[in-house]
Amino acid sequence: MRIRVKMIANYRDVLPPEAQHGVIELDVPQGTTVYDAVARFPIPLNDESVVVLNGLTVELSTPLQEGDTVTAFSAIAGG
Repeated sequence: MRIRVKMIANYRDVLPPEAQHGVIELDVPQGTTVYDAVARFPIPLNDESVVVLNGLTVELSTPLQEGDTVTAFSAIAGG
């Protein structure tokens, strides 16, 4: 199934060159979770990151469906 992973701000740096506007499409097997989708990228998977599924906060163990978008960004804001 096809999903999208979107990285925002400094997290875009972890995406491969073929990513467009911070988004990459992936083919993943049924049963893939939010965690599985983002764990392939070198980002912190703790309180340093915000990870959402289709714009909603969910558990990382949530299974993905065809067409889902997983978005990740840093929870730490500068100023």
